[in-house]
Parts: sequence; structure tokens; C-alpha cells
Amino acid sequence: MNCIIANLPNWIQALAAVGLVILTGLTLIVLWGYAKDTRTIARTGTAHIEMIDRPFVALLAKPAELNRHGGGWAIENQGNGTAMNIRHSHPQGEEGWVATLRPLAVGDFKFLMNFNLDVMRNRVFTIEYESLSGKKYKTTVDWPNVIGDMRTRFESVEH
Repeated sequence: MNCIIANLPNWIQALAAVGLVILTGLTLIVLWGYAKDTRTIARTGTAHIEMIDRPFVALLAKPAELNRHGGGWAIENQGNGTAMNIRHSHPQGEEGWVATLRPLAVGDFKFLMNFNLDVMRNRVFTIEYESLSGKKYKTTVDWPNVIGDMRTRFESVEH
């Protein structure tokens, strides 16, 4: 017993060192969790910015007062970001692509000359484009039958 009391300062120092090691270990575990959460927030933040600023290009009928050649069909960016490197399938239903339209800012549109809706029935009209970050998107428009309404699908294209 005298040995323990005589060495009490050493015992206190040893217990303090053990406590410090335990506290340091717990601190490292907490910091590791924070680092993991920070990585998740960074990834999610970038994806969230892309979701907010992504373009959405659609095919729309536009009134005559917007075009000196009269009304017609146009490709319009209805999203929240600029659409770049735009190309679309041939407006008369022929094979191949018509590339590259000028970039379309938010709310901007470009009329399609010679777009023939009668020819495009039972066919698919596709528009491919990119956001400013380089992410690729595709809008597909089809008319399932002669009387059917136009269907528009929007998708993100994986690299």
C-alpha cells in the first residue's frame, strides 16, 4: 500500500496519459466522421449546382409574331442554364443530324426551318446538347400515332 501512495504522482501521470490516448482516439474518430461528411457535402453540392443550372431544350410551336417567316416549330431552352453544342435530328425525318446550333441561353429559342409535322408523325425527333460544365443531355420527342399528342422525354446522358 505504501508503494502505491509513494508512487501516486507516477500513477496519476500514467492514468492521465492513458486518458489522453483515449481522448485522442475519440477525437480522431469524430474528425474522420466530419471529413467523410465534408466529402459527401462537396459531391452533393456539385451535383446540386448541376441540377439547378442544367438546360432543358424542348421542341415547341411558336406564334407568327416571333418569326418574320410566320409561326413554326422552334427549339427552346426552358432550363436554368445555357445549352451548348446543340445538334438535332433532321427536321424532315431524313437520316442524320443537323449540327450545331448556336448556344441557347435561358429562354432563348431557334426556329427550325422546314420542320414538317406530318412527316415527323410516327418518328422520333432528338435533340442532344451539353451544359456549361460539359454534362450531356438529350430530349426526345415523338408522336405515337397520327392523332396522338406529342410526347417529350428528357434524360441525362452518361459520359
